[in-house]
Amino acid sequence: MRRTTAAACGVAAGCVAATMLTAPTASATVVSRVGLPSPGSFSNFTIGCRYEARVKVNDAATVVRLVESREGSGLKTVVARTIPAADTAVFVWTPTTPGRRTLQAVQPTRGRLVYSHPITVTVSRGITAAGFCFSI
Repeated sequence: MRRTTAAACGVAAGCVAATMLTAPTASATVVSRVGLPSPGSFSNFTIGCRYEARVKVNDAATVVRLVESREGSGLKTVVARTIPAADTAVFVWTPTTPGRRTLQAVQPTRGRLVYSHPITVTVSRGITAAGFCFSI
């Protein structure tokens, strides 16, 4: 907490000092890295399968985006966006190409974009059938 002192001076009353306690201004931002479920018994995520990605935020009123970049590329592509529910933004991520991918959540804060810590995963070709995904 931060203390703010305001002095009020009246002609007949003299000076009265009032101390107010105010909370520091919090910045709205993503507060955790993106969490993904394990891709099952296989070590890679599979093209065409849907995965639920989650990230904690401290501003539930501002849109959060999930961005993906390819290994060796600085280009970040928005692959999903959502309004958080309480303190969690939930996305559905469906990888479209094989290779190493870095995922981050991003939320605008005070006129700038704030990114979560990155996570890097491997995406493979596979077979999708009846809701099941198998990397090959």
